[in-house]
Amino acid sequence: MSALYIPMRRTMYLTLGMVNNIVKLKNKNIFILCYHSISNDGWAFAVSLQNFKKQINYLKDKYQFITLSDLLDYINGKKNIDKPSVVLTFDDGYKDVLQTVSFLKNKKIKPTMFLLSDIKHANRKELATNRAFLNKGELKSLIKNGWELGSHTATHANMNTLNNKEIIDEIINSKKTLEKELNISIQYLAYPKGKYNEKILSAVKKAKYKMALTMDDGNIQKGINIYRIPRIGVDGTHSFSEFKNLFLPLNIKAREIIKSVFYKQK
Repeated sequence: MSALYIPMRRTMYLTLGMVNNIVKLKNKNIFILCYHSISNDGWAFAVSLQNFKKQINYLKDKYQFITLSDLLDYINGKKNIDKPSVVLTFDDGYKDVLQTVSFLKNKKIKPTMFLLSDIKHANRKELATNRAFLNKGELKSLIKNGWELGSHTATHANMNTLNNKEIIDEIINSKKTLEKELNISIQYLAYPKGKYNEKILSAVKKAKYKMALTMDDGNIQKGINIYRIPRIGVDGTHSFSEFKNLFLPLNIKAREIIKSVFYKQK
């Protein structure tokens, strides 16, 4: 990451956020936030518990929290959502996320955790961390607290480099494994690092996931492609001022344009 990236990003978010507020362009849509780790150890993808609580408290005052199941019903036309809304998700399944459970329960927030089905063979190079994963008992506890669980593939492999057998293992078999081990239905998948291609999409449909989440940007509306649902990543490099502007319409559109130019899926 370039040394100039964070200050340039911060300038963009704050400037567009200010313009957004001046023209009173309100976010009436639904958005999904993606977190990874809750820790203050300095890892870029970790957010401290203190900052996490501050961010959630800010959102709670301005948005209603809904579940992924609520969102699916909305997309399929089975439910109306007429208020600005947010879905909370966590990727990878790290043990340190347990710190949030009682806090989120008190707030009546039910997140979705996306898990690896084969943590013994987790691709630590792709994950860029050796932090501990949740065990089966801890996952069962999350379920009892109303959390939804989804697949984050088997090992967090690079989706753009897989052969046909690996795609089956990562996309299709990961769902079957999690369902067997946890005795629940796995309906959702989150693409590692948001990467996907036509072969991956085909496998997701074949596995009969009801919805799949990307790291793309865009509005979530009825009739959207259920296998390309956008999310917004939050990490430890975001200041609180940046966080408050992440999900405003002008910043969502700016990221969408930037990614379409520089990070277009192959």
